[in-house]
Amino acid sequence: MNETLRIVAAGALALALFAPTRTEAGAPPSRPENAAGDKPAPHARVARYEIGTGPRSYFLYEPDGPRPEQAPVVVFLHGWFSVNPAIYGAWIDHLVRNGSTVVFPRYQNDVGTLPRDFLPNALHAVRDALAVLETGRGHVRPEPGKFALIGHSAGGNLAAQLAALSADPNHGLPEVKAAMAFFPGEVFPSREPSFDRIPEKTLLIVAVGEEDVLVGDLRGRQIFAQATSVPRSRKRFLLFRSDRHGFPPLIAEHTAPSGANPKLDNGEGILKNLQLSMGDVNALDRAGFWRVADQTLAAAYAGRTLEEAAADPEAFTNLGYWSDGRKVNPPVMADRLDAVPRVILANGIRLIPWEWPTRTAEAAVDEAETAQLR
Repeated sequence: MNETLRIVAAGALALALFAPTRTEAGAPPSRPENAAGDKPAPHARVARYEIGTGPRSYFLYEPDGPRPEQAPVVVFLHGWFSVNPAIYGAWIDHLVRNGSTVVFPRYQNDVGTLPRDFLPNALHAVRDALAVLETGRGHVRPEPGKFALIGHSAGGNLAAQLAALSADPNHGLPEVKAAMAFFPGEVFPSREPSFDRIPEKTLLIVAVGEEDVLVGDLRGRQIFAQATSVPRSRKRFLLFRSDRHGFPPLIAEHTAPSGANPKLDNGEGILKNLQLSMGDVNALDRAGFWRVADQTLAAAYAGRTLEEAAADPEAFTNLGYWSDGRKVNPPVMADRLDAVPRVILANGIRLIPWEWPTRTAEAAVDEAETAQLR
């Protein structure tokens, strides 16, 4: 237990050390056309349900005002120790008010939840949530053929793992139309489930941040390279870049994909106050992470590829302009890893030192990248 608390404290220190600071004065960037949140949301309210207790419990967030009969289902997987949904509350609110039901598995109860239990906990919560939505009284029914996964940090890793499990009908998951891993990290190494089992029809997004010192880009590259069943036309790798041209600066660090909304605060989380304080919603969110997810979901539900959806790269990568007309640094987006610069530190800060049992993680991803290029 003391070792776990030491790791958590080290993580908190790292977050504080690399938090953005004031640099050059200037107005926040203007939104590009079609940024997330530009249009009035079709649903005025969010209906919230908390089901179960402990690390297999979950929250349901359903669109309301008006309440639809059916809605797409998006599973939103939190990061390590980010169990409080308020940490991602602005993004959850955006998804729900725009017509999706969001399942938020609380796969980690406290410091006592072992990392090896994250995946079975999340899987149990998702299956139970789908059963409740299908049969429970007063719930918005899942819309057939519209099921997707979004995850951040350890949740990004889980999103890719759940997508891989979905290939086996025995796991009881619907067809995953899209899986999106934002700044994915792995607490402890695991070779199973293998990412080459992610179904070929899945749209796969993997995004990393150039100043993500906690996890770097290693796990993101592993996911992307090892998802060999997914053709290039259906997957994209993105490197989000920082921009300190104005204030507040846009910093592509590990907590960037979070966006706080105190209305969803349930009081949980040993790092809650720190995480909520770093959850500002800015252009990286509305014109970056949220819009990438929105565009990917729309393409997946319409049966389009990412190659088709991103034919105009600006639809995915334009983050707007600073008040003096300078364009915000857009993310680098590619369908192959050798076109994207590495993140330094590539492995992030090793809060938990480990190596692959028989070979280094770097060697594993290098082999996968080589195989991908053949």
